[in-house]
Amino acid sequence: MISLRILSENRDNGQFKGEGGLSVLVEAFGNMFLLDTGYSNLFLHNANLLGVDLSKINVVVLTHGHSDHTNGIPYLDDGKSIILHPASFKDRWSIRKKEYVGLPMSEEKLKEKHNVFTTKDPVEFFPNCYFLGEIPMVVDFEKNGNFSTTLDEQLTQKDFTEDDSGVAINTEQGLVVMTGCGHRGVCNTIEHAKNVTGQKKIYAVFGGFHLRNLIKQKDVIDSTIEYFKQNDIKELYLGHCVTDEVIDYIEQNLPNVKITRLSAGKECGLGLEPFPENVQ
Repeated sequence: MISLRILSENRDNGQFKGEGGLSVLVEAFGNMFLLDTGYSNLFLHNANLLGVDLSKINVVVLTHGHSDHTNGIPYLDDGKSIILHPASFKDRWSIRKKEYVGLPMSEEKLKEKHNVFTTKDPVEFFPNCYFLGEIPMVVDFEKNGNFSTTLDEQLTQKDFTEDDSGVAINTEQGLVVMTGCGHRGVCNTIEHAKNVTGQKKIYAVFGGFHLRNLIKQKDVIDSTIEYFKQNDIKELYLGHCVTDEVIDYIEQNLPNVKITRLSAGKECGLGLEPFPENVQ
């Protein structure tokens, strides 16, 4: 069984307030971890409304170093095990907002409070749960990525966001692949997850894919939809940096796929079994 509890997301949901960020509490076969921390301390408020005590969650996986996924870090209890790509600590500025959007703490300050594990390489941090490390950009229509930041305040140094990563959970029915923003491409992320795990079946894909504009990104969106069809993906969990107009379009073109629109406070369950040991 895999459960997902959305602690921070762009969309409100009744008493659960949203923000422009992402944080998800993931339980996979008895092990729990926090995927990203959102844009503020809102993830703690929504966790409390869900009856979740985050002080008992020891593992935090950060998909990349942008502030909408990491600004909640200062509000974590000390002593967490935090997994992230080493490039997550780069200073960054938003091209759109023209403001600083890097990690809220330096590597030194973070290591003073937590057990920090930086890696470009994939790592299995729980049985059947993989941090994917650096994502190669091999899919033709995603080779330009969806990059939204620069490395200088003058907005001149392009940021290839090489720290953008994700998580793959290996199940008997196929992989559950989780992205934060998918700056390096959701399909690139899936292809890398296949190589990391040796599992070629994809059951579900979760997260933000940085697909915001149906007109400007239509070719990439259409190619992504075709990729999902070719891989016989059963479920999609879409939100954060996938806009409602894009989700509507994906729903229209994937009528046989179960599509869940994410929002703060939403709880999702996937009745999947872990991938059997010693079977490839």
